[in-house]
Amino acid sequence: MIVLAHVHAGEITRRRRTDRQRAMGRMMKMIMFSLISGTLSYLSVSLPHFLDHRLAISDDVLFLFPGLLFGVFILMPLVKPTPHRLIRRIGLVLLSVAAWYVAVSIGFQVLPWAKQSPVLSCGVSGSAGVLILAVASRTIAAVPIDFASLLTALGVAFLGGCLIGLAVAQPRASVVGESLYLFGFVFWQTGVAISLFRKTTANGGRR
Repeated sequence: MIVLAHVHAGEITRRRRTDRQRAMGRMMKMIMFSLISGTLSYLSVSLPHFLDHRLAISDDVLFLFPGLLFGVFILMPLVKPTPHRLIRRIGLVLLSVAAWYVAVSIGFQVLPWAKQSPVLSCGVSGSAGVLILAVASRTIAAVPIDFASLLTALGVAFLGGCLIGLAVAQPRASVVGESLYLFGFVFWQTGVAISLFRKTTANGGRR
């Protein structure tokens, strides 16, 4: 009996170690995808301005791309294998695009102090986008999001939005401005993904 107990305890320890390793692998994968998504989001918004003599794309259209990229790289993998997973994945991507559009509209058009204080308005819009993403992720993909995770994500999104606001206040195509844009997008997407969806990576998507 003692030998069997030791064997059983060893098996439990190995399973727990394996679960931790898998959770760490999922977390590292999410971080990697977030970094890629954030970098591509920056490029999708900034590159057309450097090529404005070739591409005539409005800012309203450009700011749809970060939502599309975040939806594809971060939200789509959250959907568990179900008969309707394709529809849910498409729904999450569309809502991600909508979240970014609404957030940008709030930051640059709705808030009365938007032009006078782009840093604050972009911070508020970043947090607003998180609220939409949290509701969409929990409703469509049944992602477990607790209140503490949501508060953390709101704070991270506010800081990321402020970084983008600082970039907006800089002269276009300046080194400082472009660096802040890049860091702001990467910080927002990586920070929000980790803080909002860390429980999903920890338990493999199980509730």
